[in-house]
This record gives sequence, C-alpha cells and structure tokens, in this order.
Amino acid sequence: MFANNRPTPPTPLIMSQINVDVRIRGTVTVSEPLMIAGQIDGNIEAKVLHVTSTAVVTGDITAQNIVIDDKVTGNIIAEKVYLTAEARFMGKMQCQCIRIDNGAYIDAKFSKEAGTDG
Repeated sequence: MFANNRPTPPTPLIMSQINVDVRIRGTVTVSEPLMIAGQIDGNIEAKVLHVTSTAVVTGDITAQNIVIDDKVTGNIIAEKVYLTAEARFMGKMQCQCIRIDNGAYIDAKFSKEAGTDG
C-alpha cells in the first residue's frame, strides 16, 4: 500500500581503479570515475579522477573533477580541482575552480580557462 511512496535508492557510483601494485605506461582513458592508487607514466582522460595518497602520476590530465592526495607532475585541464593537504603538484593547471588545503605543495602556473568535457 505504501510501497509506491518510497524513494528509489541512489544508483551506486561505479568507479574504475588502478591499484597500488599497478604501474601503467601510456594513455589511460575512462568514461567512469577513476581512482588511482598506483603509478601512471602517461596521460589520463577521465570525467572524475581521484589520485589517492599512494599514487604517483607523471603526465597530463584532462578531467571535469579531480581530487589529488599525492604526487602529480604534468599539466592539468579541468573544471574543478581539489588539492588536499598531502598533495604535491608540479606543472601547469587550467581550471575554473580550485580548492587548496593548507600543507599542499605546489610548483605551478595557473590559468582560468573554459571547462572540458573530460
């Protein structure tokens, strides 16, 4: 009788993962959110990207939203970027919105550019 009034549970977020014991050399392109815990030597294209505290990325990143918890060296083109206190970023960054926590290490050139489709 009341079953029709219950809200539909949210669809779980599907996230691709690159685990801590994985090293990739080359381009990574994903349509789902991507969590990186390993090492990438190459470019990344994703809509949503999380570089975790064990990850190392050396290459260019194009995404809509990025969270960086560890080391990224390269160029970033994104709409939103969040650098946590543990983040280490070296390179160039073009983004619409950025949040930087105290403690993050940054050696970068920033510019505000049009967003990307990631």
